[in-house]
Amino acid sequence: MIRFLVRNGLRKGVFGGSRPWLVLGGVGVLVKVLRKLGGSEPQVVYSEELPVGTAVVIANEPR
Repeated sequence: MIRFLVRNGLRKGVFGGSRPWLVLGGVGVLVKVLRKLGGSEPQVVYSEELPVGTAVVIANEPR
């Protein structure tokens, strides 16, 4: 969603002359910067190398 705002804000706002898209693109950039500064980037919780030929099954079973 943020990428959509930034991309269309640049394309339709800066190059197309649309003020509302320019504002929305600026808001998108601001959100990206605040996320970067706040450290809300996804982090790896678990990592392991798998041998060749190993399969991984991810399942969601009801409780």
